[in-house]
Amino acid sequence: MGDPVKASITIERLEPTRANVLIEAIYSSYGDSYDHAWVYDIEAVAARLENQTMISFVACAPDGQVVGHTGLLRDSNKDPVGESGLAVVHPDWRGNNLFPTLKARLAQWCKEEGVLGMYSEATAAHPYSQVANIHLGATETGFFLGYIPAEVSYKKIDTKKTSQRLSVALFWLATSELPTRTSYPPTWHRDVIEKLYEHNDLTRSISPGVESIKGITSLLATERADDHNDAFITVLRQGSDLMNAIEHETATLKSEGYNAIYLDFELSDPATGVLPIEIHDELGFFFGGIIPEAKDGDILRFQHLHQANVDIQDISTASDFGQELLEYVFERKRLAPNSGQD
Repeated sequence: MGDPVKASITIERLEPTRANVLIEAIYSSYGDSYDHAWVYDIEAVAARLENQTMISFVACAPDGQVVGHTGLLRDSNKDPVGESGLAVVHPDWRGNNLFPTLKARLAQWCKEEGVLGMYSEATAAHPYSQVANIHLGATETGFFLGYIPAEVSYKKIDTKKTSQRLSVALFWLATSELPTRTSYPPTWHRDVIEKLYEHNDLTRSISPGVESIKGITSLLATERADDHNDAFITVLRQGSDLMNAIEHETATLKSEGYNAIYLDFELSDPATGVLPIEIHDELGFFFGGIIPEAKDGDILRFQHLHQANVDIQDISTASDFGQELLEYVFERKRLAPNSGQD
């Protein structure tokens, strides 16, 4: 016999005219503490639904009440991958498998539309979201420490009380056949990246790197996320001044008071294969993970904490591989100078 609760639920695509539904769902689970301010702005939500940079599905109870939501977020509606996020289940309906049902429907849409896959930032404050992702076939690719402000709360979920910033586990779920790619991991993280490729069924040809042409100037792009109080540095071009460029940008962000700084490199760039280990040993950026298929290849993410700290005891995992990966991240953090309370 089928699950009578599940049978009574209908899954629907959320249209722009019903943007208020998402806002109400967020309030029901998070109050006003959700860490993306735009989800409380009806015009911003409607615009994303209209231009399809957000694809949303909702779970509706027999009386029409929306009791769950999940969505795919992309910078452009042409992007081949997206972030599966805004997973919300009404507190009174938790325990009814609504999250996996919604995410399975979203994965089906991705497959129908030819989207390669989706990644998810699952809170590590509790294991439940991670367990649900694993049951759907998603696999871990990293842990981003201090990613979420401590003020975010989860109604009716028993989490460890902490004043520290919260961390997330990154998951990947392929929804279409993936291309074979060449990857250039730095030698000092090659082993763990190869393990991640194997764990995530990513077919990659590992090649040694090639140094950037001397005289080329590095090009960085920085995105500040004020609602998280963190920042993201993307290395668009690696030059002979790379270390100085990263050091200068990091110092600027620290002076502005950002608590967590993330540093992204393209693994499809041959220069990434010869990244200097001083990025870790001197600048204090430690391993975070990989983001598959993000920029015509994979992204390698490093992280640095400023006037913030995280404790491994406050972070939950949902698999042996996840625990092993988390311990590697913390080992690299321990060996990195000036990442935490500096």
